[in-house]
Formats: sequence, structure tokens, C-alpha cells
Amino acid sequence: MESLANKLHTVLVTGTSSGIGRGLCKALIEKGYKVFGTVRNKKDAIELKKEFGENFDALLVDVTDEKQVIKAKERVHNYLGRNPLTALINNAGIATLGPVEFLPTSDFKKQIDTKILGTFICTKIFLPLLGTDNNLSGNPGRIVNISSILGGKIGSPFMSGYCASKHAVEAFSESLRRELKPYRIKVIIVAPGSVSTPIWKEVKKQKDQNRYSKTKYGISFRKILNSLESFDQNSLSMKQLTNIIIQSIEIKNPKIRYNPTKDPLQKIWPYIPKKIMDSFF
Repeated sequence: MESLANKLHTVLVTGTSSGIGRGLCKALIEKGYKVFGTVRNKKDAIELKKEFGENFDALLVDVTDEKQVIKAKERVHNYLGRNPLTALINNAGIATLGPVEFLPTSDFKKQIDTKILGTFICTKIFLPLLGTDNNLSGNPGRIVNISSILGGKIGSPFMSGYCASKHAVEAFSESLRRELKPYRIKVIIVAPGSVSTPIWKEVKKQKDQNRYSKTKYGISFRKILNSLESFDQNSLSMKQLTNIIIQSIEIKNPKIRYNPTKDPLQKIWPYIPKKIMDSFF
């Protein structure tokens, strides 16, 4: 494929220091895109620039800090001129687990702030560069919000913060999709099943440490962690996921929601009656 690395094909990805965000930057750059990626510390910025080269620019940004996002937008705008941003991919997020009764409020707040507040702020600030500014020349850009095939549709015990944030992203995306129709800015949800990323090491770490082991939820919490860890045995490869995300920003008529998974049961779970589902937990 002919190189696309120019101002007409520029993508912003949030949360690029590891996992899906980092894998996506690599895949986009290999296809010739110019990529701006948000990171929260200078060490990651230097490391990613060294790895990805001239077609990657790190933005030192906390996506929950509106002032920092505005500064990042100005930097991207200066690069683009009157050209639109090809896509904003709201990927930044964390996975906070624990029983509501003992989960620190700060942990829950960080989960919600990172995933949904960050998605809101980045979308709000970058919308003019995606096409709501009539002075831009070129086709409007797209917004891709990363959700979860299960977390975005059902709630699992001890994952209240994670599932709440993913549910919120789904609702936000649906409202936004309809709101932006006059500007022809497409809003796409990519909701993968388990993906081979370092997040599974974090799950194992939580299982090994299990700070809730001495609470009344200790045994049931460990069972949930065991089931989550087993998901990694049937994960999508990073290449499979990034191919779908890139497809969603390149094809003329993308789907509203993509549900990539290697486990067909994950597609069925959201449609199981709630009372029957409750019996599995």
C-alpha cells in the first residue's frame, strides 16, 4: 500500500503507553499513518518515539485534564493546518476490580474519570478538527470508542467500576453518533473480547496480592479473578484487533459496533435473560 504518512491521514490515539493503544500505534504507522498518541509520563514518550520513529508524536497528556487536552489539540491543529483529523480513537482506560463495600472511592472515581470523562473531554476538544469546523477542507473524520464485548453490555461481580465505565461509553457513543449526523462524523464502537495484552499480568498480580482475601468476599473474588485469567487462553491477537480498528476508519460504510472475539459464547452472553445469567455467578 502506498504510504499515507501525510497531513491527510492523521490519527490520534489515547492511552498508548501499553496494550491496545501501543499495538494500534504500531499497526497504523506500518500502514503509513501519522499518529499522535497520548501518554502520561515523559519516559513513555521517549520510549515510544524511539520505537515508532518520525511518524509518531507523543502527547504528554492526562486525558482527564481539560487544559492539557486543549494544549494537545493546539499542537495537532498546528500540524494539520486546515486538514481534518482522520480519526480520534478513545482507547485510554484502566481495569479496577474489587467488591463495592471495600473498594476505595478513589479507585472507582479513577476508573470512571479515565474511561468516560477522558473520552468526553477528548471528543469535545477535538471535534472541530474532526469536522464540526466548517473551515476545514477534506472529508470529516471518525471517532472510534473502545468498549468491551461483555463489559459494555452486562455487569460482572467485582467489576462495577469497569463495567459502569464501559456501559457509559456505549451510551455516550450512541448519543454522539446521532448528534454528529449533520456533520457526517461517524461514531464507531469497537468492543473486543479478551485480547493478548499486559492487562492479564495485572489480573494475575491482583490475584496474587488479593487485598480483599481477608474480607467476606475473599473466596468469591478469587473465583472471578481465576475466570478472568482463563480468558487469556482464548484471546484475540493484537493484529486481529488492530486490523478491525483500522478497517473501521478506512471503509466507506463501517458498522456501528464491532464485536471481535475468538469465543463465540462471548457474543451470546449479553442476550441471556438476566435471571438465568445470575445463576452462573
